[in-house]
Amino acid sequence: MPLPIRNYAQLSKIKHFYGSKFLLNEKIHDKILDKLKIEKTFKNPKEMKVLDLYSGPGQHSAIFYNRYKPNQYGVMESRPDFQKILKEQYEGSPIQIFAKDPYEWTSYTDLIDSEKRFVPEKQPHESLNDKFMVIANLTNSAHEGLLMQWFNCIGNTNWLQRFGYVKMLLWVPVSSAIKLLAAPGMHMRSKCSVVREAFTDTNLVAISNGIEKKLFDKNLFESNDPFIFQNEDTYPQRGDGIALLEVNPKKHITDLDNWDYVTKHLLILRKTRLKDAVESLGHGAKDYFSQKVEDPTFLNKYPVDLTNEDFNYLTNLFNLWPFKPDIYMDFIDIYQEEGMM
Repeated sequence: MPLPIRNYAQLSKIKHFYGSKFLLNEKIHDKILDKLKIEKTFKNPKEMKVLDLYSGPGQHSAIFYNRYKPNQYGVMESRPDFQKILKEQYEGSPIQIFAKDPYEWTSYTDLIDSEKRFVPEKQPHESLNDKFMVIANLTNSAHEGLLMQWFNCIGNTNWLQRFGYVKMLLWVPVSSAIKLLAAPGMHMRSKCSVVREAFTDTNLVAISNGIEKKLFDKNLFESNDPFIFQNEDTYPQRGDGIALLEVNPKKHITDLDNWDYVTKHLLILRKTRLKDAVESLGHGAKDYFSQKVEDPTFLNKYPVDLTNEDFNYLTNLFNLWPFKPDIYMDFIDIYQEEGMM
């Protein structure tokens, strides 16, 4: 028997949405799942486990469960009004409700390691884990920093990414999606979009219809061809639009410590020519890089124009520098980067 699904009129009566926004149209959720074709990764969906973070009222949770009937579906939600509606609707159902805060690291270690109520299958970091997936709603603007932490966890293979390369479906504000998907040379290009490029293949799956669509890279928007829905299908309707990202972690050979140091320092000076910006990597770096970079025109670029491949090239040169500084004594705040995430 399929799980009951409450509609927009019923769910919009919830008193508090805690700064988050949710798509509450069952037909659109179905169309988005059609577009995702997760069966390509999860050959047998009934063997998969899904952890749904900040699930809110859980409409999408029930829709997903009814379609795929995964082996285990857990929602992690601690906000009182959402807890109440989830218990009313799904307590005693195949959807398990974990009253924990997805922001807290201990929520995961307790649930998985101590209580063992949700234990994903661990797979090698070679390809996407075909038994475990994460869904999350990070549309509250206060969660933007948490979103970036999760992308860093992919590079470091910790948090839930310790179980292999775990696909994530993330609902985020359109403004965050623009930052993450910014291409080299774009105004919003920053450390977060380089992290996204380095460690994932991320696709824009769906987006609410608004003028912000024009701020995405045109080629990316056309190639991803996101499903566009109306703001009237979301609640609350006020505020910025939302977008769904499909995040596919990928294998990388990045020298993480040196790469982080180089990208962090250079992107603080994102609009300073490389020939001058490299001096921020350490005293004497300008002379060193001018001798080592084979293409003299490369140093006329700006950090904002660089691809992750370019940053890897500079990182390799930095690592070979006999007089490079001790990167572990570096205390620069990455948020100096002109207000970028």
